[in-house]
Amino acid sequence: MANIEMLEEKTHIRGFTARFSIKKVSFFIHFFFFLLALFLSRAVMFEAAVPFLLPLWAVVKQRYENKKWSVLLGGIIGALTLSLGQVCILGLQIILYELITRFRYLKMPTAIGVATAILFGQFIWQGIAHLGLPPFIVQLYIYYEVILAFFMTIFVRLFFVQPHRFWTTGWSYERVGAGLVILAMVLTGVQSVVISYFGLFPFMLHLAICIAAVAGGVPIAAMVATIVGALVGVAKLSFTGMISVYAMTGVVAGLFSKLGRFGVVIASFVPSIFFFFYDASLPIDTVYFVSILVAGLVFFILPQKMFTFLHDMIHPKRDEVLLQRQQWLTEHTTEKIETFQNFTLFMKELVFDRFTSTESVNELRKIEPSATCMSCFRFDHCWGERNNNMDELIHHWFVAKSNSRDGEQNIIEDRIKLKCIKPTRLLEELDYQLYHDRMNGQFYHGKKMIALQLRDLSNHLNRLMEDMKEETLSFKTIEEELEYEFKRAHVQCFQIDVINNTMGERVIICSLANKNDSYDDQYLLCERIILPILYDVFSEPFQVEKISTQKSPFSHVQVRFRSAVRYEIEYDIYSRAKNSAWVSGDSHAVFHIHPGLVAVMLSDGMGQNREAQRESRRLVRLMRECLSYNMNPETAMHTLHYVMSLNREVDMYATIDFALVDLQHGALWSWKAGSMSTYILRGERLLKVDGAAAPVGFMPVFSVETEKVNLLAEDYVVMVSDGVFSGKFDWEEQEQYFISLLKSRIEEDMPIEVILYDVMEQFSNMYDVDDDCTVILLNVSHVVPKWAVFSPPNAKIS
Repeated sequence: MANIEMLEEKTHIRGFTARFSIKKVSFFIHFFFFLLALFLSRAVMFEAAVPFLLPLWAVVKQRYENKKWSVLLGGIIGALTLSLGQVCILGLQIILYELITRFRYLKMPTAIGVATAILFGQFIWQGIAHLGLPPFIVQLYIYYEVILAFFMTIFVRLFFVQPHRFWTTGWSYERVGAGLVILAMVLTGVQSVVISYFGLFPFMLHLAICIAAVAGGVPIAAMVATIVGALVGVAKLSFTGMISVYAMTGVVAGLFSKLGRFGVVIASFVPSIFFFFYDASLPIDTVYFVSILVAGLVFFILPQKMFTFLHDMIHPKRDEVLLQRQQWLTEHTTEKIETFQNFTLFMKELVFDRFTSTESVNELRKIEPSATCMSCFRFDHCWGERNNNMDELIHHWFVAKSNSRDGEQNIIEDRIKLKCIKPTRLLEELDYQLYHDRMNGQFYHGKKMIALQLRDLSNHLNRLMEDMKEETLSFKTIEEELEYEFKRAHVQCFQIDVINNTMGERVIICSLANKNDSYDDQYLLCERIILPILYDVFSEPFQVEKISTQKSPFSHVQVRFRSAVRYEIEYDIYSRAKNSAWVSGDSHAVFHIHPGLVAVMLSDGMGQNREAQRESRRLVRLMRECLSYNMNPETAMHTLHYVMSLNREVDMYATIDFALVDLQHGALWSWKAGSMSTYILRGERLLKVDGAAAPVGFMPVFSVETEKVNLLAEDYVVMVSDGVFSGKFDWEEQEQYFISLLKSRIEEDMPIEVILYDVMEQFSNMYDVDDDCTVILLNVSHVVPKWAVFSPPNAKIS
């Protein structure tokens, strides 16, 4: 009986201990989210934007429902340390987000919902604060906050997965990177937290560097120090020398990681001591040294289990990647970053340098008679030969109004009223002119600011690229992905070599186990199993180029795959200027983006002079440059319309008829802006691709229409400019006659080099072509392999 009572007592004690442990863990989790919300709500980007609490609230409310009140309390306290207005803005944004998520007819993704709530919340608050539309710079900061909140939501969702999967989900590079971004934003929020001689920011950053040095060595410690330090510097708009201090601390601490915790702590102090004597301008003072000393002491008492877990996460048990492959990956990663850097420079030149007037926007406009003065019967008295110095008065009024000199402005307005019989209308018109000049100036400086930010981003990428050149990169290669897919399909492939990975030119060699199968069986295996796998991985068709049996170093089958280009095109272009002149307003281009994709462009400028020719050529050239940077065609057309509409010095525009011919799948993608219909001749059938969008740069509201048509062998595609058909005759009648001429020449098997000239000669005899005209004719046909030709030896055959 006594034994039973003892067992019950022990069970009761264990249950109490278990409940206490659960409550302790729950308390620490609540406290963690409270601190995280507190510091994120204090993180200020670009000295104006505070976008990081609402993403945390949205993710926690979805996945950690019982922790939302800790987040809300921490966020309110953190926002209160900034200002009472920030608390109101935060509350308004949370209310708008809750309304958006509860709207039953439209369910937005979390990131878009957060961005929408911040956008409307800030505009409502700033509109109330400014009693109307906020200034341009305030709107720009709102857009910054929306973009940052959108990406921060993605990072928070990547890091904070569902609670039951938090520790079981693999720590991928994306998730670790998201954690570093969140850590950087938290450190941004604690920069101003200093208690006596203890600063929370240097303490947390130094502790994180020491942990990274023990767990991952030099690469991880340097990466954590550099990335976190750089992000904090970006947030404060100051790339200071402290980034060098953080980076050197990570490198030196990682070098001495083999000596254990003591070696890491001692080594981590060396860069700070060196820079303290080397550069007196750095903020390395008593607070800094006390903070990193406390971080070193706390580092000694951390449990060893934590370092073991982090080490296993960073260095999982897997085969080491060959050094040559690591160098290859490093070179190709550098190449990708260089391509993106060139893209940022191109966008900076496209948005700012090419389409910005060289005139200074700070100068006041030239004083000229206004519309009110031009319509007044006293115009000669004020502006003619009997000038009463009205232009000087208006000039002085502009100067006084611009410099906010109310007294001088009132005096000048009284003098204007004495000389002008319509002073109210004149002053209203002058106010509008000044407002217009100011808006142009703000727009100019806004473009300049965007261009400079793109330049800074390019410089930052350049520095990051130089830092990465000596780093060892390791991630899943395309060969490893193919090997995984082959194993799933039970294909015994022991070696995969991707010889060329360019779109449309890919060459892959697979080495398969030799099972003494016949050639037909091996080809069937490739066609039924391997080719679909390659299509799923690369999203393009492949073909079996060669199957060979190899004896060295052992018997195996080697199969060579190549990107399948099923179609080929022949084309001809007919172009003629109005009245057979030298200058034509039409421009065209036909070129291969890669062997499986052909781009066709036809642009028509406004008029028949050199200005129209320059405008159409510039549109074709810029469109080609956009495509060279892998820009989406629709995005490219929108971008070109935006930048061309900014050029308001002259009223110029141009149409664009752009088509992509996919020779791998047999498809035609067409984008039109103010251009003519595209005709597809398929035997006796006629397919038309029409467009109703306005020309590029012509309308303030611009839309791009996209059409896709599947092509068949022996299809003829015809693209024309509007100068082919004359306005003097019936449009449909001309179109039908033109198509009938094309069909008759195609039925006669006339060479494509002759068809257009023969058709246009007969068409111009029937209808007058009184404008610049261009016709592009493309013939799509199957790729037919060339037959092998051989000659038998000179021997008698019985």
